[in-house]
Amino acid sequence: MATISLIMVSVALALAAPDWTDCPTPCRCKWSSGKKTALCKEAGFIGIPGTLDGEMQVLDLAGNSISKLPKAAFKSVGLINLQRIYLSNAGISEIHGDAFKDLIILIEVDLSQNQITSLHPDTFRGNERLRELYLNGNPLRQLIRAQFPPLPHLRTLELEDCSLEFVNREAFIHLIALETLKLKNNLLQNLSEAAFMNFAQLKTLSLEGNPWRCDCELRGFRDWFLASKLHSVSLTCSQPNTLSDRLWEDVRSEEFACSPQVSIYPQNQVQAEAGGNVSFGCHVLGDPEPQVSWFYETYPINHTWLVVEAEEGLLNKWANISIYNVSDADVGVYTCVAKNSLDTVSTNVSLVLPEVVTATTLSKSDTKIVWWGLIVVSVAAGFSGVIAIIAVCCVRGRNSNRRNMKASVSFTDQEKKLLDVSIATTTDRGTGSCEGLGPEMEMMDPPVHITIEREPLPLAVFPPPPEFSGSALPASAYGNIFISVSVSRDPSIDASRCPDLLDLPHRPKPVYHGMATLPRRPYAVPQYDNMGPRVTAGGSSTLSLPDSTAPVVTDLPRPPPPPHYVPLTPEFVSL
Repeated sequence: MATISLIMVSVALALAAPDWTDCPTPCRCKWSSGKKTALCKEAGFIGIPGTLDGEMQVLDLAGNSISKLPKAAFKSVGLINLQRIYLSNAGISEIHGDAFKDLIILIEVDLSQNQITSLHPDTFRGNERLRELYLNGNPLRQLIRAQFPPLPHLRTLELEDCSLEFVNREAFIHLIALETLKLKNNLLQNLSEAAFMNFAQLKTLSLEGNPWRCDCELRGFRDWFLASKLHSVSLTCSQPNTLSDRLWEDVRSEEFACSPQVSIYPQNQVQAEAGGNVSFGCHVLGDPEPQVSWFYETYPINHTWLVVEAEEGLLNKWANISIYNVSDADVGVYTCVAKNSLDTVSTNVSLVLPEVVTATTLSKSDTKIVWWGLIVVSVAAGFSGVIAIIAVCCVRGRNSNRRNMKASVSFTDQEKKLLDVSIATTTDRGTGSCEGLGPEMEMMDPPVHITIEREPLPLAVFPPPPEFSGSALPASAYGNIFISVSVSRDPSIDASRCPDLLDLPHRPKPVYHGMATLPRRPYAVPQYDNMGPRVTAGGSSTLSLPDSTAPVVTDLPRPPPPPHYVPLTPEFVSL
């Protein structure tokens, strides 16, 4: 009886417990390959369902619309016994770094055909039993250093059709047990063989379908790949054009070359000081090793004063030039040429000396002021020169014209005094004559007029008369010289701002020290009286001296007439 009772209790408890196969619609739960499997394909889920039994070992959510996997996405709904997760084509674009947290028995994950653009390096941290990872069809673009955490049991990694352009040489550094790596149909142009040196058990490496650039950066990987046991499918060059569509094994290793790259330091135009020193350098990169040479104006440099110093390396080198005591002979174009088996590249550097250029720039509004200033300065210089010439002429005339005068009559001292009083001295401005010259001017030649007229701009300098161009004044008399300056007025100039030089009031002549000057006498107004002509002490109307012993002089010369008056015109200035 006791045995029968125990059996009945066990059956009742079994009937009362929920069945793991009772999956919420539309999922189907069943045994598959000895695993409790929940099949939820294309069920319209937008997240991880939370109604599944915690005993589930396999979860298939392919074809749903799950945009992201948050932190502890599976643990939070009680699914901690999952071994295989299928999330292909599920619309996933973001995966939290701890999305697979605490799934310690996870061995397979399929995230293919989603929109994952980046993968956090800690995404699978703690899933140390993971053996297969599929990331095909995601726009990952690049794999950074240590892209995956330590996964000591990972055997298969697929990254096909992922638009990969760059794979860091240490991207797989923690995947020491990797056996199969598929990188087909990406955008890879080169790889480093160092990225695969850590794989002791690698058996399959799929690389076809990439646009390989067969240059010096790919040479090392090409040599390693062809020498390894992984070479099962031939790879084809896409670039450069000279190697396009050629198989790797048909292209020699040295043909995987890079054109030289040449740059000038500090710049492509160097300015030096005459007599100084200057240096400039040429930096060259290239593989195979390029040969570097310098040219001056297309000729090889072999001058002794040009020092070429080369710091050579296999792929990176400098070639510097030092020029001492720079002169015009060193000015010109210098060319650095780098050549290797693939190409010849050159660049130029120009050596120049500074030019000294002096220029005067006038604004449009200042032009008229400057021209008026030049005119005023020229007139002032003319005044100064005229005054100096007049002074010299007057002094010279007084000495030289005495030879041409009539013989004078002898007078006593008193007669000379009376004669001086009877001669009227004029200071007429219009004559421009040398005032106060005394009776010596009576027999002078007619006045000489020198006129300087204004010519159209630019201003012209007129030489002096030939009589005054020498160092000594001429011997003939030039005592009465009229020098005038004739200028025309610009009708566009405001007269109130620029008064005409012709209207300037008369100013006294300046006194020049160290030169002969003739002081101007005040204007003498004739005084008349009713006493009649002067007579001698004896009542005679003839001039005589009180000294009775002196002879009486009866034919006295008449006083000299006043100098001829020259009328002025509005455009004639007499100095």
